[in-house]
Amino acid sequence: MMIRQNYNDLCMEERPQYRAYNYGMDTLSNVELLSLVMNRGAGTKESLQQARQIYNIMGESLRNIKRARIEELEVVQGVGDCKAIAIQAAIELGRRYQMEKVARQTDLGSSLTLYNFLLPQMEDNEKERFFVVLMNQNFRLIKCIKLSEGGLTETSVDVRLIMKEAVLNNATILAVAHNHPSNNATPSKADEELTLKIYKACQIMRLFFMDHIIIAEDSFYSFHDKGKL
Repeated sequence: MMIRQNYNDLCMEERPQYRAYNYGMDTLSNVELLSLVMNRGAGTKESLQQARQIYNIMGESLRNIKRARIEELEVVQGVGDCKAIAIQAAIELGRRYQMEKVARQTDLGSSLTLYNFLLPQMEDNEKERFFVVLMNQNFRLIKCIKLSEGGLTETSVDVRLIMKEAVLNNATILAVAHNHPSNNATPSKADEELTLKIYKACQIMRLFFMDHIIIAEDSFYSFHDKGKL
């Protein structure tokens, strides 16, 4: 007669935390990584089952998990606020790591590098966000600041705050960016007017206004590339 093993009887090498410690995180599946996050490093049988259910419900997509509301993750039995928040915190850490890596390794002297740097901040967001990217004379990042977050179609921006941040951080080059939740990167009249205001303010402050980019899910619009800066 076959004896069914429970989790505690499994071979040590099969346990996610053992393999992570001895062979590296990259040897684990997405489900196993989720189980470690949910159970504070000890991937129990229960947390593995819960992680597998969440992953399946979310279409086997980490992107969908990131976009999900906390209560959507809690539909799995045994998953409460702590586990759901821990999962999204882990994904957020991964996103911030990627931004830090891009900023450290490359200069931001083109619209494409700006787009790649800012996309993790903008994508999958249902609200419009406005960011200021402050750089030194070599187009190296000094600081990236979320200046405002608005509704579904617009966000308000105070040009004086942009100039204040540039001066306080000793920036010589700046760029601004915002997303269009509609996924249409075409600038509005308000976008055109704001760009002109920032350009004039930068002239007065002797700052180089590099670009204003509008980010959609799969495309972007660059005022510089279009010859408008």
